[in-house]
Amino acid sequence: MLSFALLAVIKGSDLIVDKEGLKEDILAWRLKDVKALAEKHDKVFAVLVEFLYDDNPHVRANVLQIIKDMISEGKMSRPRLQRVLPRILELARDKDERVALKAIEVINTLLESGDLSEEDYERIMETLQDVLKSGVPILGEYAAEGLGKLGANVVAIAYKLINWLFSLIGSSKKRDVQSAAITALTEIASKTTDPNILNRVFDGITDLLSHPDPYVVERALYSIDRLLTREKEISMRNKLKAVSKIKELRGDVKLGFLASRVMEKLEKTTNIAEETIEGEEVTRVLEVSQYSVDDVEKLLDAGKVDIVAEMTKLDPAVMEKVLSMLESEDYTRRMDALWIVSRITSHLTPTDAYRILPILGEFLKSKNAWARETAAKTLADLYALYPGTAKFFASLLDALLKSGNPRDIDGALEFMARLSEKMSSEDMREKITKLILRLLDDEKARGVVLKFLAREAQKLLELDTEVLFTIKDKLKELYGSEGGKYDEIIAGLIDVIDDILKMRRQGIVRES
Repeated sequence: MLSFALLAVIKGSDLIVDKEGLKEDILAWRLKDVKALAEKHDKVFAVLVEFLYDDNPHVRANVLQIIKDMISEGKMSRPRLQRVLPRILELARDKDERVALKAIEVINTLLESGDLSEEDYERIMETLQDVLKSGVPILGEYAAEGLGKLGANVVAIAYKLINWLFSLIGSSKKRDVQSAAITALTEIASKTTDPNILNRVFDGITDLLSHPDPYVVERALYSIDRLLTREKEISMRNKLKAVSKIKELRGDVKLGFLASRVMEKLEKTTNIAEETIEGEEVTRVLEVSQYSVDDVEKLLDAGKVDIVAEMTKLDPAVMEKVLSMLESEDYTRRMDALWIVSRITSHLTPTDAYRILPILGEFLKSKNAWARETAAKTLADLYALYPGTAKFFASLLDALLKSGNPRDIDGALEFMARLSEKMSSEDMREKITKLILRLLDDEKARGVVLKFLAREAQKLLELDTEVLFTIKDKLKELYGSEGGKYDEIIAGLIDVIDDILKMRRQGIVRES
């Protein structure tokens, strides 16, 4: 209920705003009521503008949420917007990350409305550029989404942005900055109505396939994969150039699978005559084009999940429906949605990705092994796309491992295994090894960890010889514990490690 201290009415329509009462309502999350009053009374809105300068970051963030809701509902007049916009742009650089993120969300909502002047667009562009190049992961990713909308909507700004973003990728040494720049370029190209802009970005992204950093190459492959949903607008020259570049990557241990998948799509699109496209592909394209968001449920009922996945890449309304289905009370629908999302991760914007992180995290606790594995793989893919998710994952893993629930621990290990595949490094392998050794000392977790090691035994090949000896010693120490409950698994793992060590001594297998 709205605070009784909020407003004092005197002389009929004259209002005196009780600022402290209003602040109390904002801090108590009575935002809808405050918004309704701000829409009706200029004096209330004026106080909200004052609160954007408040020392309390929670007040600033909640007022920004009210302003965001007003804009999205078309309740923000032009004069009011001009009054508040300069402060919103300042808050995008706020020292409190939550406030800065909320300010960028407001800016992105503004860009969707399109009711801005040329000067407004320029000021917004400069603000988002500053945020992106600052290298703060989650802020940079949301800024990238905003720059994508800006470049897609305003042709005069698009080329300026595109040149700046490619220059930034080349000059920056920060992966977070490079990743956000690629996200912005992909958003511009995927949303623009100008085929020249699409082709300019596609050409530049293709050049990134020769970048010395494998992470940048992987992000470029994801970008190309997404842009191929508009393959009819991409020039034959650009497609053939991409084919030539990607052929060189198919033998890469880490990128080979992704490169082959993208190559398969490209090879289909480089056929000049429609008659040369395989009949099955023609059928699929025709099927996708004849359905709308209203047909999603019946398509899923008919088992045509792959058709819905293709629709999700092309239609924002279908994307929204699928993401909402992740929380459906219908178990089958949740599984359908998870399957679809796992196959279209490169098409998720930062807003989409951050929205579903907690939901995917819950899937890691599922009784269904397929759901746990699929969620873990999808989360790892999202981490590769958006490094700003690192804080969420650290918190998620901590909660799963501390729960003491064997299924939660299994989900955490599954995620770390998939993440290790995506972001293979000595540091990552060391962290997983330390975690496994610690969990093996915990009787509650021991069985889960041993079964996980048996399941992932092939990964032992990637570990250093010294690490293998450490794990072997720990396993020998545990042999016979708990009445020999896990002796069969332990003995099998020791045999695998001995075989690896023997092959290394003989030179058959080398350390990774």
